[in-house]
Amino acid sequence: MEEIAVLILRSAIAILLLLYTGFCWVKQGVHVRGKGWKTREEAPKTFWFSIVLYILLGAYMLVGNFLLQGR
Repeated sequence: MEEIAVLILRSAIAILLLLYTGFCWVKQGVHVRGKGWKTREEAPKTFWFSIVLYILLGAYMLVGNFLLQGR
């Protein structure tokens, strides 16, 4: 039962991360620590780095949960 709870929690975190990525994409901005919300035009490198990082982390967490479930 504990394994299922951990799997659900990890999946929920991954889904929330992907939802935040979608929010950033729709709003065309990203939160920068110490500087607040910056638009894609104000911080293009930070925007793209964040979007790619969030997608990779979220996908890795989701795929990893189901691939490593049997261990």
